[in-house]
Amino acid sequence: MRAVSGFVLLWVGLALVAGNPAFAKEIRLKKGEVYREGDLAVVCEGGSGRVAGGQALAVRECQYWDEFVKTCLFEKTVYSHDGLECVEECQHWDSFNKRCDYQSRCVFHPGQQAFVHSTCAEFDDYSRKCLRVREERIDRGR
Repeated sequence: MRAVSGFVLLWVGLALVAGNPAFAKEIRLKKGEVYREGDLAVVCEGGSGRVAGGQALAVRECQYWDEFVKTCLFEKTVYSHDGLECVEECQHWDSFNKRCDYQSRCVFHPGQQAFVHSTCAEFDDYSRKCLRVREERIDRGR
């Protein structure tokens, strides 16, 4: 967890410095805590959530924004671990109902140092359901 906390501090510090080169903030997060600034959210997950038993970092950002009510309708999550990255995002957005009909998924396997990324390979627009899921391994070999 110490390595994840250090990475979170480094990442948040770099992001804030890039946005404002004259001033940097240091933010320390404990497991389960969330830091939000605008549409950026940094989540210290440790071994919780869909990232099973690993030390992957989850960063949430707004994928679909409602300009009228100034709120995020859907957040995508970028998981990273030791240079690997997997993104859970809305693949099929229903703009009329303002909802996600299908979201990709990431599962981290620490023993293999790999993510499994599940996406919808075939989507039925009429029933608004995924008919066929595709799983892809994300590891050092890619």
